[in-house]
Amino acid sequence: MDSPKKKLDFAKPPVDEVVLSVLFKPLNKFLAPHLGEIWQEFKQDGFVRILEQPPVNPTIDILPNEGDEAKFEISNLPPLARIWFIHEDDSQILQVQRDRFTFNWRRTDSNQKYPGFSAIFENFEGFYERFGEIIKSLAIGSVTPSQYELTYIDQLRHGEGWNTLNDVGKIYNMFIDSQKSDLFWEGAELVIFRTSFPIHDLPGRLHLAISNRVKMPEQLHTLQTDFTMRGLPENTALPMEMWFKAARDQIREKFVNMFTEDIQTQIWGRK
Repeated sequence: MDSPKKKLDFAKPPVDEVVLSVLFKPLNKFLAPHLGEIWQEFKQDGFVRILEQPPVNPTIDILPNEGDEAKFEISNLPPLARIWFIHEDDSQILQVQRDRFTFNWRRTDSNQKYPGFSAIFENFEGFYERFGEIIKSLAIGSVTPSQYELTYIDQLRHGEGWNTLNDVGKIYNMFIDSQKSDLFWEGAELVIFRTSFPIHDLPGRLHLAISNRVKMPEQLHTLQTDFTMRGLPENTALPMEMWFKAARDQIREKFVNMFTEDIQTQIWGRK
């Protein structure tokens, strides 16, 4: 998480997963047999396993005062499953459905090094371009983006600056004042916090969520913070990379202002 304003360098970055996604106009000629042909293409890159999932419903973020409303095409086709193509090292997933292409990088081992946004984006961009070429070669349409989406999932594990939810005010800057009352968080068993911010420069909307979770399969208690930026540049001819880098910068700015200095320096080793 580097920033043009302030370099962020962590010895132990909290990033657990990064998800980059493109929502596009539905490919109504896209049928189940085509998924097999797509898999054959990406198998050579190490995506050797597949998993079937229900499709993700489209969510379009429209900013206030925008003239255009989100438009969804209604199809008589039966729903087509979302397929995960899972890399042999388990840390990369390609997700494909009739109106969406997604790339996940995820941490599968506590000692696994976070590769950084640039390396993750480079992989995503390459796979996405090849996906578009495959769709063209199958003569089932073309990929026309409707929305870009970037998600960071950060984990603060139990014992890393917190032992019970009484410690929440020591972690997040917006809850610091609640720590002045010893009774406020006492006995809390659940934290669910959600908010969103319109980002007119991109344009789009930044969504933020905090919750306490049990991370499987190790059954480890964590505080999970999700940052999701959705939008599409007004000039769709601009390179996709520019939007994703700007989205990363927006997420980064919220991140650095959100967590207390003690968590950033003592737990994640900010340099």
